[in-house]
Amino acid sequence: MKKLFENCKNIFCVYARLRDAICSQRLIRFGLVGLAATASYFALGLLFVDLLSMPLLIGNALAYIISFAVSYAGQSRWTFQSGDTDSRMLPRFAIAQAAGFGLNSMIIGALAALRVPYLLSMLAATVSVPFVVYLICKYWVFRPRGKE
Repeated sequence: MKKLFENCKNIFCVYARLRDAICSQRLIRFGLVGLAATASYFALGLLFVDLLSMPLLIGNALAYIISFAVSYAGQSRWTFQSGDTDSRMLPRFAIAQAAGFGLNSMIIGALAALRVPYLLSMLAATVSVPFVVYLICKYWVFRPRGKE
């Protein structure tokens, strides 16, 4: 009976954490920074490739790198207001973003194999991946030292 109680307690603890994450101001900030990074990627990509006539892959890569910096700066300084060092957080943030990309690719690939239309696959990935990346950022990337 004690084991059952502990399992229920753990389930409710996870539920409470998810509820707090969903309802927090931090999640809203995370979304706003993500939108800003996406907008910067889009605008810079068009600027570099279409207006400045850079080679496609170079212009795209440059736009992606700058938008990654926008995302990192916004998430570390505003969303999570972490006072930790960039040498600790930046590699973790890059890993979190790579994990998000991997998850995105798995979702798109799995749904494509099931012949789900691409638009619906993109919607599924667009809704689920940022939430997972948010949790990775909150509980690992920007987690204060001593709470690890």
